[in-house]
Amino acid sequence: MEKIVLYKNARGSCLFEKAISDGCKVILISDMYLPSAILKELLTSCGYDISNIPVYSSGEERYSKNSGKLFSIVKKNENVDIASWIHVGDNVHADILNAKKLGINTLHADWSEYNHGISNHWKAKDIIGESICKTLLLKQVSAFHQNDPLNEIGFKVFGPLLLGYVSWLANQLKIHKIDKALFLARDAHLIYKIYNEYFSEEHVKCEYLYISRASAYMVGMTDWPMHRIWHLFGGKNKKSIKKILAIAGLDASEHISDIHHVGFPDEEYIPVSGEEHKVHWLINKLFPYILLKNTQHREVYADYFKTACEGYKNIALIDVGWMGNIQSVFARSLGAQWAEKQIHGFYLATFAGANDNRSIYNKMFGWLTNYGHPNDKCDLFLSGGVEIMEFAMADNTGSTIGYKKTDNGIIPVREDSSGSEIEYLKKAARLQSGIISFFEYVKPLIQKGNYAALSSVVLSEPFFELIARPSSAQLDTLSSLTHSESAGSNAERIVLAKKLPLKDKLFPGENYIKELNASYWKEGFKRINRKKFWAKYN
Repeated sequence: MEKIVLYKNARGSCLFEKAISDGCKVILISDMYLPSAILKELLTSCGYDISNIPVYSSGEERYSKNSGKLFSIVKKNENVDIASWIHVGDNVHADILNAKKLGINTLHADWSEYNHGISNHWKAKDIIGESICKTLLLKQVSAFHQNDPLNEIGFKVFGPLLLGYVSWLANQLKIHKIDKALFLARDAHLIYKIYNEYFSEEHVKCEYLYISRASAYMVGMTDWPMHRIWHLFGGKNKKSIKKILAIAGLDASEHISDIHHVGFPDEEYIPVSGEEHKVHWLINKLFPYILLKNTQHREVYADYFKTACEGYKNIALIDVGWMGNIQSVFARSLGAQWAEKQIHGFYLATFAGANDNRSIYNKMFGWLTNYGHPNDKCDLFLSGGVEIMEFAMADNTGSTIGYKKTDNGIIPVREDSSGSEIEYLKKAARLQSGIISFFEYVKPLIQKGNYAALSSVVLSEPFFELIARPSSAQLDTLSSLTHSESAGSNAERIVLAKKLPLKDKLFPGENYIKELNASYWKEGFKRINRKKFWAKYN
């Protein structure tokens, strides 16, 4: 294991090569328990040429640097002149203080540290997950990511999170004997890339499928359960009747009489608080038209989904997750094929509402929360975790808004990114670069295929810490991000945590409560609008 994870430190290597080129005599002294032969093997595997360099191991010599006695052994055996001896090491007590007591010149290797602190997970024996998380706090890790706050968050927060999730996913695909895995655009684009690039052991057939809530709702609605239609007009921003009906695939101008009948003046009217029941009434009045429109679209476009599943029985859908709405309508778009297949959804998290979408042929599994359990993690997702996760997964290929029939078959139609979304996507790309750097960092661990061991939920702790207790640096980096407010409206965006005027921070009242309720990231909002606005969070 040590041979797998060890790497050459750039600053240490530079110093070593400089000493060799200057003709210095180099001696390696270690307090490790391993014999010198193994230490030589480890150093050679990292790229060091130590063929003519003596190596001393405290395990073999029965003396250590920690006691100070190993220095005396080396001095005697190698006939070293104290005046010309400089010892380089990272341990302040053993390498610096003890060496100085003997008159040896020292150089503290402050580019490296190994203080992991106290273990918090010894009862669960979740050593791998905890070890990775603690390693990311050490200063030497900074050599593997860019000096950019978004890149660093990608490396230290979302890298571990996706390592745990994709490891769990790879293991689930094996357990459930999946024939083909469909990674759903756009949120699964990075998951798809990571799975193909780093999880080669027992890799299953997979494909990237262009689908979104907006496009799926126009093809896969075959029934009208009353409790599953709120998503058609949900969102924090108020939308006009025209936009609400457009999400359901309808042209509002063709249903003016129904709009008037429920009490709305025209299609441009934006319902206010307290009028949700009227919107619900209108949607239900028009459900025959919505189902008819879906039937028409399904007859033309469903082959896009059917072709992806053709010849396979056990199908997996991969996405970040939440309510299972896309899986539900995707399954229905297959028509009679649905009953012949087993469709499994493997998600980062699923919420309680996903219970409404599962069936004997349509199973869903969440890694961190499964149908809303455990509640504490689900609450964190619903308090900003969803929006920050979707930012981390954002893709610049454009959301799928429909499908088009061509001579070469059905192809997806993708919207152009709006001006307000372009900046958002540029920031997401910086964060995702950090995620990929993390996977390059841990690549030797993954190559062994020990996916079950790497699916530790402890790897999600930096993510939940970010949502619940963000540092000042994380607040400054993420709070001004925006998020699309509902299905089919990427151009209309709301800031994650709005910064209020100073008077609202010092004297929080109605406006503070209103903006808190409207914000996506609750703790981010509270911290960025704290009364002690000068205080910092570590």
